[in-house]
Amino acid sequence: MPENTSIGPLISFCFTTFKRGAILKSTLDSIKLQGYANYEVIVSDNDPEGSGRPFVEAMDDSRFKYFCNGQNLGMKPSFNKSLERSSGEYIVMIADDDPVYPDMLQTLISLKEKYPGYGMYMGGCDWFCADKDVAKQYKLDVGTNSCISNEHDLNFVQVFTTPDFIKNLFTFRIFSHFLWSTCMVKRDILIKLGGIPDYGTPFLGDYAYMSVSSTEGCVVLNRSLGCQTIHKENFGRNQNEQLPILTRNFPAYLEDKLSYLKEWPEIKQLMERFFGLWITGHMAFLYHYYKKNGLDNSSLLQAEREVFRSDFVKKYKIKYVLKKKTPKLHDLIVKIKKTIQG
Repeated sequence: MPENTSIGPLISFCFTTFKRGAILKSTLDSIKLQGYANYEVIVSDNDPEGSGRPFVEAMDDSRFKYFCNGQNLGMKPSFNKSLERSSGEYIVMIADDDPVYPDMLQTLISLKEKYPGYGMYMGGCDWFCADKDVAKQYKLDVGTNSCISNEHDLNFVQVFTTPDFIKNLFTFRIFSHFLWSTCMVKRDILIKLGGIPDYGTPFLGDYAYMSVSSTEGCVVLNRSLGCQTIHKENFGRNQNEQLPILTRNFPAYLEDKLSYLKEWPEIKQLMERFFGLWITGHMAFLYHYYKKNGLDNSSLLQAEREVFRSDFVKKYKIKYVLKKKTPKLHDLIVKIKKTIQG
């Protein structure tokens, strides 16, 4: 049972969901196992028929609160609805397919107590894949794949200023992959920002979120506190029309929010390099995924044409062609470069 408290919850888990009841239940169950109890869970359902309601009500816990949006608002607006409905001092934005580990909250609270005064506290994550075909496509192992740093010991703590965090974020010097579900952010920061980043597509929303949420610095723990479930329904495989929107709006959004930093010119270069590598990697993955599964790739070809109209993405076109046509040669070239650079 939750512990009694005369004040509001310290933490609010903010969900969005849409017709994925079994997946939602698994993640809600993971929150119910938390050793730290002063939290609330806000679930905003994009299904007008309210299909998520019975799964939330089955938790039989007043901390778990269900809201039907009445229409499909889209992922980001629904997340922001959960933020509006929340009351915690800190926010955990969490996708319905990203279960957290039982010690997640207590670990982050302990981190906050040891390093007070920062706006964001973050742990690492794992990728979890149960499907062998999906695992092969992503070059993952079946089961748990760690995304924490091998450059530091387990439980190593790093304290970052805003610009240093963002520079390390976009150069993969913290983790190989990030998950917003394993970090907590001061609610006041998100309110000042106008909610979580909404620039027309959910693509790279986690990187935008973490960048702009680091305005009061960030404390990072090198330990996995949750996982992203890799499955056949993950966002990103059938939304190719959004890739040109991402290419236009993601850099523009970050410039609007972060250009006040004196380090912005350097951050912009790092961000554009990150984006070029990410977008070409994602499209190359889709190319091979569609080919393997005999799917129509016409929407991807159209997205390619539009994406490569961007000046800062054009320089990555040769890399993209190599990853599409000769992926083994591409990987060999990357390996040789890394060896030369030491």
